[in-house]
Amino acid sequence: MIKTWLISASAPICGTDTYYRAYSEANPELLDDWYEDICMNIIQELWDNYSWCLHLEDEEYESEEEEAEIYDQAWEDWKCDCNINVEEVTEENLKDMIPGNIDNIEIIYDERERDLSKSNS
Repeated sequence: MIKTWLISASAPICGTDTYYRAYSEANPELLDDWYEDICMNIIQELWDNYSWCLHLEDEEYESEEEEAEIYDQAWEDWKCDCNINVEEVTEENLKDMIPGNIDNIEIIYDERERDLSKSNS
């Protein structure tokens, strides 16, 4: 049976709470491609949206190599410091747990289509 999962993610900066939905039989954290695909996509999206708060572009660097090294270290730290939680929810509970319209929450993983195509075969 397909379950609804709420994935909440936050960057290592206050006020960056971001939510996603997933639909799968098993907890998405147990999927083979969880970290490499799903989790890294979330972390990358958090970086794209909030890394400006680190003010890395405001620093003066002695060389391009130093700048690249600092950005690389910031990215590694970011990956370690992001917080991602997964919990099973009902669609009704989801509406109460998330601020705003749940239709605006990105579905990051969905097995429902696969489930439908199996039943139509």
